[in-house]
Amino acid sequence: MSSLNGHRSLLQELERVEIVLNRLLEKISNVSDFLRPLEHSLRAEDFSSSGSYVPGTSNGVVCVLSSLIKGDPLSSSIDLIKGRGLKLPAIIKGSDRSETKSTCDSILKIIEGKPGGTPIDYVINLRWANLPSIINDTNVVVIGNRYNYRKKEALKKLHIRFKELDFQILEDVGQFGGGPLTYRLTGLARKQGNMTVLEVTLSHRMAENHDRVAEILESLTIL
Repeated sequence: MSSLNGHRSLLQELERVEIVLNRLLEKISNVSDFLRPLEHSLRAEDFSSSGSYVPGTSNGVVCVLSSLIKGDPLSSSIDLIKGRGLKLPAIIKGSDRSETKSTCDSILKIIEGKPGGTPIDYVINLRWANLPSIINDTNVVVIGNRYNYRKKEALKKLHIRFKELDFQILEDVGQFGGGPLTYRLTGLARKQGNMTVLEVTLSHRMAENHDRVAEILESLTIL
């Protein structure tokens, strides 16, 4: 009898321990939810030493990792667009065209932190390149196919919009882009399942034309 009572007592103690552990796990989960926005803020602050985050007016982010390099064509175009009352995505500026691991890590943490507190619908890696001379680079937009994650409907809408604006659309499997940042972003998009990731490359001439760059950025907000 005493052995049976001992087993019952042990089971009761185990049940109490289980209850305590479940409550503790709930509190840890709540703390994690509380700290996540703080982590995003710290990541954004840490990234600001080599880049900057400019809030936008749509649920999307465009990464321009050349825009803080002196003399960069996209840098001057983006600066000239400011204050025009346009609907634009948030912009992550950087000075790291080689897309080093530390830069990619910081950007992914910012994206995961949901800047503005809302889910992100799309992330675009916007670049420029010197295109071959046989290409008339006045209105060329190159959409990367090496790494991407998107819904077909979203890309179709973007193609239609670009054609309405008289852009010439070329597809790219890695000649002009498809680097580490886009690769890492596609991995995040597959995990989350609800975010479009594309790499868009402009010709040098297009990148210098701030009106056309503004049209590109506005077009991306339909994704």
